[in-house]
Amino acid sequence: MALIPQMQVATATQSLSIEFGAKRSECRSVARTHGLRIKVPLLAGPTLTPLLAGCTVSRAGEFLLGTCGENMAGVVSVEVSGSLENPTFQLYRALLEHLDGRQIHRVWNYVPHINSRSGVLENYRSFNIGRHRAFEERFGTSCTSHMSPASAIGTDDDQLAIAFIAGAPGMQHVENPEQTPAFRYPIEHGPKSPSFSRGSHGIIDGSPCAFLSGTSSIKGHRSIDGNTLGEQFDTTIDNVRIVLAQMGYADALEGSAALDRQFSIYLRHADDLGAVRERFRQIVGEAGIAATRFLQADICRKELLLEIEGTFRRI
Repeated sequence: MALIPQMQVATATQSLSIEFGAKRSECRSVARTHGLRIKVPLLAGPTLTPLLAGCTVSRAGEFLLGTCGENMAGVVSVEVSGSLENPTFQLYRALLEHLDGRQIHRVWNYVPHINSRSGVLENYRSFNIGRHRAFEERFGTSCTSHMSPASAIGTDDDQLAIAFIAGAPGMQHVENPEQTPAFRYPIEHGPKSPSFSRGSHGIIDGSPCAFLSGTSSIKGHRSIDGNTLGEQFDTTIDNVRIVLAQMGYADALEGSAALDRQFSIYLRHADDLGAVRERFRQIVGEAGIAATRFLQADICRKELLLEIEGTFRRI
């Protein structure tokens, strides 16, 4: 499924998507298909994440933007070196300007060498400073209410890349009562907290939809890092269930005939694919596995071994 339901517009026949398994992260246009190609190895599952179909695609600064009525999707990839703070700030400042009154529904961030340091700070922490600066500049003291579900995944190249979808305001953000909201993490996790909510739900083009942020083995604000894959998997699934219930999608793991769902699971170690896929199969069934993408990528904290995200639409 496209993450934003397809609009029927006769003259808008282009599409925007994310493609995994590229040798280098980049924005690319081929015929009427446009998108972000990401240097994140695909281990199993669908290669493409459609963002918006049946749209008109244009370039705005560094971004490729797809628009269809109130719906918008965008992708960007820029080469970076040194601290990620200012490049992130500039990209997010532009992203927020492009919205033109729309609400961000979901963001995917691909952060070069996410756990490495450029100067005194880890790249993820520098990224968080730049992202927070952009939200604070745009929205002031109310900026946390504008922070959508998001993921931040490491890539093994020099490209800072972002993909997003947006649309009419009305999506409701939720938090996990067993986790500290990411935007309120204490300073031990960096000078500025991550700028995202745990999930959101609402109506997009008449269809009930929900977005689950990248979810890992964290309770409160601390990692539950017995450092066994099984323990981290169990804690992650527990968090996923809690957020889905908060959004009114408690059935989304088990699925139903009236629910279209997609999952992405990021694994720090590719060798964990077999064990994680089998355990996830026992929860979501064969239909759920067919709708799951498994990727090898570094995660925002060095001790975390996996992360799960999802998108859901009632049909």
